[in-house]
Amino acid sequence: MQHKINFVIASLALCLATPSQALTRYQSSFESAEWLLSGDIFSCSLTHPVPHYGEGHFIKEAGEPMKFILKPENEKMGPGNVYIISQAPNWAPGSNPETLEVLPYPGYGLTVEVGGKVAERMLTSLDNGRHPIVAGTAWESSRETIEVSLSNINFAPAYNEFRRCLSGLLPVNYDQIARSAVLFANKGVELSSRIRNRLDLIALYVSSDPSVEYIYIDGHTDSLGSRRDNRELSKVRAEVVTTYLLEQGVPAEKIISRYHGERYPAIENRTSAGRERNRRVTIRLEKFE
Repeated sequence: MQHKINFVIASLALCLATPSQALTRYQSSFESAEWLLSGDIFSCSLTHPVPHYGEGHFIKEAGEPMKFILKPENEKMGPGNVYIISQAPNWAPGSNPETLEVLPYPGYGLTVEVGGKVAERMLTSLDNGRHPIVAGTAWESSRETIEVSLSNINFAPAYNEFRRCLSGLLPVNYDQIARSAVLFANKGVELSSRIRNRLDLIALYVSSDPSVEYIYIDGHTDSLGSRRDNRELSKVRAEVVTTYLLEQGVPAEKIISRYHGERYPAIENRTSAGRERNRRVTIRLEKFE
């Protein structure tokens, strides 16, 4: 039933151009079709220029889902629904089109963006010899349909390189790792396996990104016990985290370790849940200006 619905939606999208309605299709020719790869350990991008329309980009950033972005050069597609369809090649006429996504589009020359499974399915579609189409209403006339087709010509070798790039991405990006708080048991100073895993990610990122200038490590406690004891406990916690990062290869000159006892609670200490959140060490990364 779902397959039938997809076929109906895709057919409607591809047949928007009725006998009284014009169809404008943007696609690269066999000779000009190209896929351009760029990337490093932070991001991988596979770009397909679409002549007279703009560019399509498959982008995977470290720690983030895959996304596809269609960037127009100017206002060609107007407001309304945009259909993302997987279309069979001309040499396989028996295969039905498949609707991958239908989303509202405000027009105004903005990008069309989809992420996650839809972008992954677009890549799979290309890898299987099909070509994704982005279809919508023309900016200048609601009686004209715009189709932007991604060619699978020359896709395979670029896609193989793209997958190699993906395999080398870091597991996290800066935004995901720049602020961390690891929690400790009551009076505890031991690093749990969960804390170690987080610190391993931090150490890996710092070793891979030379723009990280400092790592601030701040030890804290809840309000139970004397202030003197809590200050000493927060110091030990900060030192334990510092020592572990040093053992993982983080340069000592990047680390600034501090301890505050109970002075800066993240939340009030009146409940056990609040005290649990205050028994922590925070790790903050700072890049060069």
